[in-house]
Amino acid sequence: VASVLWVSAKFMWQECELIEGSSKVDTSQNYSDRTTAVLTIRSNGEKLHIIFIVKGEPGGSIETKEVPTYLACHVYAVQYKAWMDKHVWQMYLTELLKFEITRPTVILADNLGSHVSESSVDTVSTELFGILAPLPKNSTSECQPLDVGVMGPLKSKLRKKWLTEKPVVTAAEKRLAMIQRTIQAWEEMSCDLIRSSFEKAKCLCCNVNGESIDFFDSQCQLI
Repeated sequence: VASVLWVSAKFMWQECELIEGSSKVDTSQNYSDRTTAVLTIRSNGEKLHIIFIVKGEPGGSIETKEVPTYLACHVYAVQYKAWMDKHVWQMYLTELLKFEITRPTVILADNLGSHVSESSVDTVSTELFGILAPLPKNSTSECQPLDVGVMGPLKSKLRKKWLTEKPVVTAAEKRLAMIQRTIQAWEEMSCDLIRSSFEKAKCLCCNVNGESIDFFDSQCQLI
């Protein structure tokens, strides 16, 4: 197998989640602007486009009026709780990831129900010509490259950008600002940082609860 991808859904909700203790935080807000960013990285250091999952009613005003104004190079979904459900995961596979894969690929993913479903495995194998390899439960802190080496620097960039931004008022403005901020921060993440996160996480062979777990052999063939 020539390529290894890591995909994970990360909540980028409300500024109070990112700026703890900041005077800019409005504690009366109730996460109505919560958004999930699905981040994907390659072991060679490449970053893929983001799929944003915005909290709202599918087919409602957010999807019909706001989403068309977002940057076109990324993919957007609207879900009631901004969750990665089976529908959004299938959308991610067929509308984003499918067009990023040009060679046989192992896709490493968190062990979520939507990721490991039979339909998900079938889509990856038949449409993406890849292999889906979910992590064992309770192993992300040891084996997850995004958690180990990427999310810390990314959130730091998000904090700095938010603190220097002009305040916005409406929920629509906040959603747009959050998406634009995340895209800018994501673009600033270096290839060296991405590569080192794979090395630091040791996701090809990691230790979970004292037990060594091998996903691949030295040629990146799935075991």
